[in-house]
Amino acid sequence: MSSKPVLYTHTISPAGRAVELTVKALNLDVDVREMNVFKGQHMSDEFKKLNPVQTIPTLDDNGFVLWDSHAIMIYLARRYGAESGLYTEEYEQQARINAALFFESSILFARLRFCTDNLTVLGKSAIPEENLQRALEGLQRLERMLQSEYVAGDQLTIADLSCVSSVATLHLMLKPSAEEFPKTFAWMERLSKLPYYGEVMGRGLKAAGELMQTLGSKNSGGGGDGN
Repeated sequence: MSSKPVLYTHTISPAGRAVELTVKALNLDVDVREMNVFKGQHMSDEFKKLNPVQTIPTLDDNGFVLWDSHAIMIYLARRYGAESGLYTEEYEQQARINAALFFESSILFARLRFCTDNLTVLGKSAIPEENLQRALEGLQRLERMLQSEYVAGDQLTIADLSCVSSVATLHLMLKPSAEEFPKTFAWMERLSKLPYYGEVMGRGLKAAGELMQTLGSKNSGGGGDGN
C-alpha cells in the first residue's frame, strides 16, 4: 500500500516554496516536513542516506527520492497533473517552460544567493552593492522576458511558480518600483490571486524578511541570538 509523498523543505527557501506552490496547484496530499537548514537539520546522517547531496527541497514519493526544485516540479506535474496545463509534452511549449526554469536557476536564484550568502554564510553586516546590482539586472532580464501574461506564454505553468518564489524574495530585498518593472508587477499581481499563493508565500516571505533583519543586526554587532 502506497503512502503519500513526503516533502522535506524549509519555509524560508524560495525553492521549497516553489515546490509547495506546485503541490497546492495540483491539489496533492503531501506530507510537508520542515527542516531548518540554519540549525543544520539537513546535515544529519539520516537525511544524508535519503539525499546524499543534503539539499532541500527533497521529495520522497514512496521510495523514489528526488531533489532540486525544478526536477521535483516537473516530476509532480507530469506524474500527477497531466491535465493541469502546468507542464506539457508539446515540444515547443515544453522548451519554453524549461528555458524559464533554467533562467530561474542560473540567473534569478543564483543572484539571490550571491546576495543572501553574504549574510547567512559569510557573516557580513551588509550585502555588497555590486551583488545587489547584479540581482537587479536579473530582474531587468525577467521584465524583458515577460512578453505574455505568464513567463512561458498565456497560461500558468510551473515556470511561473518557480520564478515568482525567487522574485518575491528579491523584491523584499531590492524594493524595486512598479514604474521600473510594470510587467513584473502585473505578473506578480496575477499570481497573487491564486487561492494558495498567500498561504505559501506569506509565511515564507515573513520568515525571510525577519532573517535578513536579524542577521544584518547580529553581523554588525547589534545583538541577536548566539549559535
